Amino acid sequence: MAEAAHTELTTTRYRGFVRKDEEWPEDSEQYKAGCDIENRKRPPPDEVPGDVFDRQRVIPGFDQGLMERQDCLVLGAGGIGQNVALTLARLGVRRITLVDNDLYVASNLTRQCLGSIRDVGKRKVDVAKAGLESSHNLRSEIVAVHCDAILEWGTVVELAQQSTVVFNAIDSGVMWDFCVNSLCKELGLPLCAGQSFGWKFMTELYTGKVDEVCAFCYDSVSSTFATNEKAITRPGGVLDRLQVSCAGSCAGVEEVRRFLTSDRQFRCHEGQLLNEILAGQLMLEWSKVLQFLQAFQQDMVTRLLPGQISKLHSLGFIPQPKHAETRFVGSWVCPCLSCAVTMVSQWSGLLTAPQVEEGVPETLMPQSITFNLDAGMTGEEQLGYELGVLGMTLDRQERRFCRDASAGSCRVCAAARRRRTEEALFVGAKEVALAPVQGEVYQLPQSWSCSSDLSELLARRSHPTVAVPALPAWDWRPENLVPSRKPTEEWPLELWTMPLMKVPQRSSSSTAPSALRGLASGVRSALVKVKGQWFRLKGCGNRDEGFPMAKVGNKGEASIRGSCFKHTAYTEVRMNDLVAEVLQKAGLDCANQSLGCYWYRPEPSWPLPEIDRYCGVFQTSGNARLGDHLIGGILALLPHVLEPMEKELTQCILRGRGSDESELLETCDLVSCALPTADCVDVALDGRQPPSSSELEPAVPQAFQGLWDDLREKVEASSLLWLAWRLGWECGETLRALHDAEISWGTYADSMGIHCNAHINNFVVKGPCGLSGGAKTFLAALDFDMAFTRQNFVPEALSQSSFLDSFDAILAFEESMGMKMVLAGSDFASTGVANAKAPESHRLMEMALRDTMVAAYTAALEKQTDPHPLTEERQRVSYDLIKLALCLTTHVEG
Repeated sequence: MAEAAHTELTTTRYRGFVRKDEEWPEDSEQYKAGCDIENRKRPPPDEVPGDVFDRQRVIPGFDQGLMERQDCLVLGAGGIGQNVALTLARLGVRRITLVDNDLYVASNLTRQCLGSIRDVGKRKVDVAKAGLESSHNLRSEIVAVHCDAILEWGTVVELAQQSTVVFNAIDSGVMWDFCVNSLCKELGLPLCAGQSFGWKFMTELYTGKVDEVCAFCYDSVSSTFATNEKAITRPGGVLDRLQVSCAGSCAGVEEVRRFLTSDRQFRCHEGQLLNEILAGQLMLEWSKVLQFLQAFQQDMVTRLLPGQISKLHSLGFIPQPKHAETRFVGSWVCPCLSCAVTMVSQWSGLLTAPQVEEGVPETLMPQSITFNLDAGMTGEEQLGYELGVLGMTLDRQERRFCRDASAGSCRVCAAARRRRTEEALFVGAKEVALAPVQGEVYQLPQSWSCSSDLSELLARRSHPTVAVPALPAWDWRPENLVPSRKPTEEWPLELWTMPLMKVPQRSSSSTAPSALRGLASGVRSALVKVKGQWFRLKGCGNRDEGFPMAKVGNKGEASIRGSCFKHTAYTEVRMNDLVAEVLQKAGLDCANQSLGCYWYRPEPSWPLPEIDRYCGVFQTSGNARLGDHLIGGILALLPHVLEPMEKELTQCILRGRGSDESELLETCDLVSCALPTADCVDVALDGRQPPSSSELEPAVPQAFQGLWDDLREKVEASSLLWLAWRLGWECGETLRALHDAEISWGTYADSMGIHCNAHINNFVVKGPCGLSGGAKTFLAALDFDMAFTRQNFVPEALSQSSFLDSFDAILAFEESMGMKMVLAGSDFASTGVANAKAPESHRLMEMALRDTMVAAYTAALEKQTDPHPLTEERQRVSYDLIKLALCLTTHVEG
């Protein structure tokens, strides 16, 4: 009986396996044995019987596991698109999504290889799906979407957001190509485009990376809009056709709209966006047609740039010039099939090529390939022969590759860079490398229970040589927790297949095809972006050193740095979801959504092997912290945006405190004495325009200078005190919601000192573009690895020398000595904040800000009515201030 076919990774030996093409040493017996390949090359591992992908798996450098995690969007199910899908199915990608709006006709049969004569008249996507599933599909999920990709652009956007690569095989003109390119640039997706005509075919490959070349770095859409004098004035040109259409001396809005929707050069669909573009046009004089078309192009392209393109639901308003039908040129199977195979080959090479250093690939992939089947040569070879006749050679330096730097003048790349720069303010900018390592992946369990082993809790507190966090609470224990073999919808395959750990940037592990690039989050964590979503790996390595040992206890006890421990990982995964539920009911956000955790398989060289290393995995809302980044940035920003205003601020602060004394005490001194602070929101601030980034260098890093200079023109510093109120209010609302639910954020004493997680650095600042949670707030709470409830609190496990001797005492400490004191500017009670200070010239302004934050915090904690509520306008204006402030703290490790 034949072996059953295996189409998945059937054994753990192949998890993360990529074969290296290593030769035997020349003095080895194998090398001396002869010239056969098996005597020259090291053999692959033994074959698994029935492994469908064995011959791919053993290609040196080919990462079959990485290939099986790919979700491929194929736009167009014609001669090229069907053959792309066929090739992808044989590679074993995870999912193939086909998009087309056409029906199968008889003339398609010679080149669209997934259909037969019986399929004429059926929808192309259905024919392609049936053909794949009946004969060619090995393991892929096939999705068929019958829609008009232009008029139903929103569907394409949703599909692209769930994909890892886009293959564009739809021929709908230059503006369609521009839109697909812009979307891929916004989403950071590789783009493969192909076309065939007669004897020729051409393929293009772009990485989608912000700083690398895109499809329109060196091409223009000007020809589509006829924005040159010759195209307008030649006989039968735009001007002649417009005059015939209007039959008058000039054109009004209706005449121009009718012309744009009917003329063969444009053929735009009527709709709201086209009307908006034409809204300012009253009468069009013939002498100004060129200026109109240039403005028309400028306005339309602006609406199609990264950041805007994904918000559109239809592209009907774009020009779709009429072009020759396929029959005028001809098409047949060889160029279509060759084009499709070349597209997939280019992408596969890009995907699996290892990075040798600094993002430079080992093999440079050409940006475009043109091949003439009739002449039997590539476009570059043909050009080389022609130049050779003229005595010139084709220099390799003149060729373009898909990893080339983007053109400085490209609007698409500039818009993508701007989005990345803004996003970096909220997630960080320090890159880290994450490599798959041995271990297990545990998904979120169905249910939890609590332990009841007091001796285990007491042993953590009194261990003579090893220090681990000793929470005074029963451990959370997941029910029926086993290593996960099938991911849930919430887990991206990139994070689920194997545990990820931070490794040195230039190591062989960091340059493997399956390695990911992430961003540092403090010392022991990282953020990773997958399919437009950010994920937090908490405990994935101490910087890039792995999990070193350090002396951390008050008696010299050792502990592991860079990881979570088993009990703290379980605590965070469980408590995070409890907290998220509580905050959601209060109209607030939790920054993390629990997915599960990693367990790292110990290595012989690791110290303290008896301590298990864990990493919590979460979907997250960002990383910029309220204390170190936002408040620290605001204090640094003060002298650049505000006049000192000593007299006005002094009067307001004294009046708000109910004090007649001329001496102004620091806010933290007032709080420590339980005295009231001032609400200064209504003070009219004297703003000033911030200086340019060049004047502040190096305070504003080069990568953020363009953003700073844009924001400085429109920032409204008068909103600073309202923003301070709002930040303090959200801190108070959050802590009140937790304490009402009888949850401690995590406060207790053990051998490593007093821990208090109720502080301002355990709030992230949500970004305005794609990072916001469900609530209309600026902040989202996180870090619940030491949190516990009254129900699982264990008084017997408290430190005997601590004044935190009851659950109520712990909550009181969090409210006063924790959050309130840190907002006031004190470092006394915090284990995670080093409060910044404003320059002496703006000391009173800092005092007003801190007084206002504490006043708002106290009011929210006491459940008072908010006298300065959130509005959309205030939120919009405040985000300009937030971005400016964060520009000044990008160097701070958060």
